[in-house]
Order: sequence, then structure tokens, then C-alpha cells
Amino acid sequence: MPPNSKQPYSTDQLLQALISAESSGNPRAKSNKGAQGLMQITSPALTDYNTYQKSTYSMDDMYDSNINKQVGTWYLGSRIPQMLQAYKLSDTLENRLWAYNAGIGNVRKGIKPKETQVYIDKILKAMRGGNGAKTRN
Repeated sequence: MPPNSKQPYSTDQLLQALISAESSGNPRAKSNKGAQGLMQITSPALTDYNTYQKSTYSMDDMYDSNINKQVGTWYLGSRIPQMLQAYKLSDTLENRLWAYNAGIGNVRKGIKPKETQVYIDKILKAMRGGNGAKTRN
């Protein structure tokens, strides 16, 4: 996810802000919907990763910070843009975060839950302020 002229942020800023919003930097975090680890990887996202990357990671592997960031970074930086393009939606940071949080189906339908807008705003604010998660190992 290299920055470009339209997105003056670094990948590190984005990932740290996303990790802060998703798990508060806790690699053992688990949501009530089953998302796991720093970047709160879901089973469907991991299935996509394993399919496209010819990998065999399990949900238990999502508690490994390095693997979790590998999967989450791929999903946000490669898979979501691929889906946005397939549905002829703009590949913007806001749309990527919207899809990461609420799912590509909601982006396609134009449904942005209030919690998703709060999530996007939190990440963008953290990036502007240079704040991010402090990852615990």
C-alpha cells in the first residue's frame, strides 16, 4: 500500500492506526464475531488469503502478530482493491477501510453503519496525529 499523491500517508501510519482501532494493539484480541489478532482477521478474509496465496494458515495462526499483519496487509492492500475494482467502485482509503470494517457487500450497497464511520474517522484522525497502536507481543 504505497502512498501516492492523493494519499499522503505511510503504510506504517495506516497499519498502526488500523491496529489501534481493531485490537488496541492486543495480538490475542478476539471479537464477538470471531475476528482474531491485531488486525482482527475473519475466517472469510483468511480463506481468501489462503486461496490466493496458496497458504494453509488457520485461525489459530492469527494470534501470531507477524502472520496476522501479513494477512491483514494483503487483504487491505490487495484483495479489497481487487474487489472494489471488480464492482467498479472507487479505490479510496475510505472505501478500503469501509470494506475492511463492514464488508465489501455493504460498500456495494452504499450501507455505511454509524460504527463504520466512527471507525474510519478514528483511523484517519490517528493518522493525521501520528498516533498509532503500541503492539504488545
